[in-house]
Parts: sequence; C-alpha cells; structure tokens
Amino acid sequence: MYLQPLKQPEQFQQLKHRAFLSFYLKCGATFLLFALSVLVVACSSTSPTDTNLGNPPVTVTINLNQNALSPTPPLPVYTCGAWVTNTTPAFNTTSVVEVYAKFIHNVDENPVGVDNASATATVLWPDGTTTTVTATTTSDGLAVFPVSIKTEAEAIDKVVLVTVTFTSPDGQTCTVNQDQAAYFTLVVVSPTATHTPTPTGTPTPPGPPNPKKTPTPPHH
Repeated sequence: MYLQPLKQPEQFQQLKHRAFLSFYLKCGATFLLFALSVLVVACSSTSPTDTNLGNPPVTVTINLNQNALSPTPPLPVYTCGAWVTNTTPAFNTTSVVEVYAKFIHNVDENPVGVDNASATATVLWPDGTTTTVTATTTSDGLAVFPVSIKTEAEAIDKVVLVTVTFTSPDGQTCTVNQDQAAYFTLVVVSPTATHTPTPTGTPTPPGPPNPKKTPTPPHH
C-alpha cells in the first residue's frame, strides 16, 4: 500500500515566512514613526514660540496729531482769590483776624497784579450778620482786611466766611464768591499757668550788727 507524504511541512514554512514578514513590517513601521517623532521635535525647537497664530500681538499706535482734540481754554482775563493764613485764631489772645485777597490780570498768559484797585470784603458771621471791610490793592494786587473779632464770641467754634469784590481803576471787576470764600473758626485757648519757683534751703537770718566800741576816757 502506497502512502502519500504529508504537505504540512510546506504549509508550515509558508506560515513561518508570513510571520517573519509581518514582524519586519511592524518593526519598520515603529522605527519610521520614531524617526518622524524625532524630526518633528527637532523642527519645533527652531520654530517661533508663539503658537497662537490666529491672534497676533497687538501693537499700540500713538497719534501725535492733536488737531482733532479740543483746545485748552485760555485763562480768564481777570482772576481773584482770598485766604486766611491762620484758620483757627484764638479768640482770647487776639482781637483782629487778617484776611488776604489778590486781584490778578492775565496778560499774554502771564499773571500781573492789579494795582490801586478798590476791594471790599464781606464777613458772613454764623448768626446771619455781616461786616464790611474795605482796602486798596498794592502794586502786586494784594489787599489785606483786618477783621475785628472783639465782640464776636458767638462765632466761637463756628465757620466764618469772607467774600471779596474787586474793582480796578478802569472798571474791571472780579468777585470771590461763597464757594471760594476765605474762612476761619474762632477757638478758645486755655491760659498757661505761671510757675513760681520754690526757694531751696532755709535762708540764714541776718546776725546782729557789729557793736561799736566805746572809747576809753583819757587818764588825768
């Protein structure tokens, strides 16, 4: 009886060949992927760091053309102001509070004092009464108003306002209204106690006066 040889060895060789081929393809693909990864990393290290290409950095533009802006308004031709150097004068140590005011003429944007202008200060006391003090400006436009406070005890610890109106020799005027008025508040200051020095030690009483010697009568 004749037995036909088995073909399994040939089929086994084909399967083995296919397995090796698949293994080589997988290794090649893995190596190729690794090489591409290295290439991508190397290229990205030299590329720009800004990855947000859709939003480029904003640049600021300064417009030096000021023609479209509103011009600075010029200074008023005449200006004035008033103030008090000591806004809390002591009622019991002084009888006059000096209020200062100034009248200015702006000539080509330069302030010039108005000389010989008449000035009237109106003192607004807290009880509703008013006192008027007049003065004349000096060459630098300064006016000084001595405000008497002798009989104004009711104004202690209250705000006193002073408004001023100027009139130049040629009729130009300027007024310091209540919203810009000078002000002061009278206060009471406690008197300082005087200290009498206490003598140290007990004084030595004066001794008896030196007795005068009685002259000895001459012998006869």
